[in-house]
Amino acid sequence: MKKILYAAAAMLLAFAACNKPENNNGNDPGGNGGNEKKENTPIVLTASTTTPVMDKDHQDETALTLEWNATTNMGTGARVEYAVLIDRKGGSFESAYEISLGTNVTSFSCTAKELSEIAKEHFGLQNEESAELDICIYATIKSSEVDDVISNKVTITVTAFEPKPSILYLIGSATEAGWDQSKAPEMTPIEGEDGGFTWSGELFAGELKFLVTKDSWVPSYGKGDEEGTLYYRDHLWDDAEGNRVDDEALKDHDSPDPKFIIAEQGNYKIILNIEKLTITITKTGGPKYFSMYVLGTALDAPSEMLRSGYAFLSGVTFKEGKFHFNEKSDGSGDSYFAASDGQALSSTTVSQSSGIEWNVGSADAKLHHIILYPREKKEKVFIMPFTPYDQLWMIGSATDAGWDIANAIPMTKKNEWEQTWQGNLKAGELKFTCDCSTDWFGAWYLAETVNKVPTGEAEHMVFIDKASDAVAATGIKELDQKWIITDETAGYYTITLNQQTETVIIKKN
Repeated sequence: MKKILYAAAAMLLAFAACNKPENNNGNDPGGNGGNEKKENTPIVLTASTTTPVMDKDHQDETALTLEWNATTNMGTGARVEYAVLIDRKGGSFESAYEISLGTNVTSFSCTAKELSEIAKEHFGLQNEESAELDICIYATIKSSEVDDVISNKVTITVTAFEPKPSILYLIGSATEAGWDQSKAPEMTPIEGEDGGFTWSGELFAGELKFLVTKDSWVPSYGKGDEEGTLYYRDHLWDDAEGNRVDDEALKDHDSPDPKFIIAEQGNYKIILNIEKLTITITKTGGPKYFSMYVLGTALDAPSEMLRSGYAFLSGVTFKEGKFHFNEKSDGSGDSYFAASDGQALSSTTVSQSSGIEWNVGSADAKLHHIILYPREKKEKVFIMPFTPYDQLWMIGSATDAGWDIANAIPMTKKNEWEQTWQGNLKAGELKFTCDCSTDWFGAWYLAETVNKVPTGEAEHMVFIDKASDAVAATGIKELDQKWIITDETAGYYTITLNQQTETVIIKKN
């Protein structure tokens, strides 16, 4: 018989179908040498109520308590195990649902939410639907000499309901997780506000709604008909007339699923209440720009910069010409210019209105590292000429050195700009140090994205000197993006790192 275990301390219920044991433990009535089995103490069951209060306002309160007297093993020393049997009113309990309680138990309680879950999952009730259920206690005597004991039955009326969510998630193309439910960010309950949740963070241009669980697309909350309201979606399918269809095999088309539209990437604060079905989505402070490019005749092509917090980084090999910064690669967005005509590259001053480009002469036509900091009222730029490092090292859990910086793996210098290495890499992380700084805040070559799996082809790197004044002034000291070697990709590798093109080839042989 399949049984459902009950953990009294945790008040947890899990339910599965079962058949009520035969009253004679499966033995013939004339068993035990032809002698009649011993009669036992009757069990009298009482219920705290026959009409338990069942709604979401009382979902965590005890809705029903059952109590009964103990029966005995008639001196046989056999174990006595108790179970609650639940069936539709008028049922025989032959195919009831059983809650196995174990020994020495004479009471059982459950909350309104737990009772509603029984009604819905095991008796097919829909939300707001009521039904009468019969309950009895069954005592199994683990002896062939004593009959099992079944109590009187009590009948209760239950009403299924949709419980209040205790947790809520963001989902949609406007979130960093996209439509991946497993990565959906979690909202924070508002203390003291029933049904209130809040979240703050970065959203992208795209769609947004809210899920109650990561395991299902319903229930969910989307955009209501009126501004500042939520729409509650509790099922997936409607028929042609718009009626609810719960059998997915009979689905006709999706139920309405309106979503919020985030028009512009930025930092936002969301406050909503699923009881009042209200919501506010407010764009807050944070980075003014989420993309930036270096443009001009001093470059062969626009150079996209990497964003880290408020700052943008790029390595650019200039030729003679002019350049400025723009949030769009075609130059149609907001720009940052030099503050004055003839401004030196070493000056940190910028302007959004001067229209004056920086000028690159023959002496400056070489690789520079740039950090643009367009934070309002603190705008500045650092344009720094670069000299290649004579020695580079590998470090990380993918290497034999692990994270022991004193034993970082040296690379072999091929020429002024290139360094190479060959050997085994195991599953783990990898990055390149330019100075083996023991405080970890030295110069590094990092991956372009977090947890970057090597492609085996030339890929762009990010250079950062965490000891520089530029990094200290722009607050990006914690930038730390690494390559990842997986269990599947571990093996013998050839690595070629080019400081001039700021590319690396991490190729498995």
